[in-house]
Amino acid sequence: MMRRSVFEQYEYDSVLSRINPAVKMVCSVVVMLFVSVVFDLPTLGAVTLFGAMIVIGPGRVRLGVLLRALLPFVLFGLGFLWMNAVLPRESGTVIASWGPVHVSAEGLLNGAAFFLRALSFGVWSTLFVASTEPAAFVRSLMHQVRVPPRIAYSALAAYRYLPNLHLELEQIQAAHRLRGMGESRGLKGKAQRAYRYTIPLLAGALRRAGRVAAAMEARAFSGLSRSWYKREELHLRDLAYTLCVLAGMLLIVVWGLQSNTLMLWSGRLWE
Repeated sequence: MMRRSVFEQYEYDSVLSRINPAVKMVCSVVVMLFVSVVFDLPTLGAVTLFGAMIVIGPGRVRLGVLLRALLPFVLFGLGFLWMNAVLPRESGTVIASWGPVHVSAEGLLNGAAFFLRALSFGVWSTLFVASTEPAAFVRSLMHQVRVPPRIAYSALAAYRYLPNLHLELEQIQAAHRLRGMGESRGLKGKAQRAYRYTIPLLAGALRRAGRVAAAMEARAFSGLSRSWYKREELHLRDLAYTLCVLAGMLLIVVWGLQSNTLMLWSGRLWE
């Protein structure tokens, strides 16, 4: 059984996939903007868990697919975690030492906040990507957000290309093995493989972009005075989804205020 990637998850029918893409995008952006100014761990954890519940529940995304999609965000967050723990801007309470390296409690807490923020970004981004059909997203951009068709269709071409990157990478790797190209080990071997794989992928992306631009130019595409085979409309379920997200976020904020844990950005990254 083939593993379905997060970019193909929208093919499953779900409650979340029937929500207008523009509404989902705006809700996710609002949540991520809120997360950007929050620095306490309980609130960040609650927002992340709230988004994961929506992804797994109404979104019908399997836990394994969600975890694979979050892997880049986890690695990104771990980078912030260790840098803040080991290299704080201000001295604090040292909780561990390895020679000249000192881990401070304040730096560790700040790093954990950055880690949860990255994880929250990943969850709410996956919520949108895993439940949104690309063509519906582009139609929503044009009909609800009023994005010019030239820009919207360019975004569609780029969005549709992303799921094919791993397939092209596998083809390049198979071609290299067929030609008997040896795989060196160690850091030098990894650098060589990255170079050999990146150049063909970049060349293929440029050729694809050129073909899309030539096709649009040949058809004199402007997006003006055109008819629509299908339009994206706003429905009551879109309002219900928006109210549910806002209500969930409001409950998290109220809980943070009552428990005296909510800590918003005060203009400084460190207190």
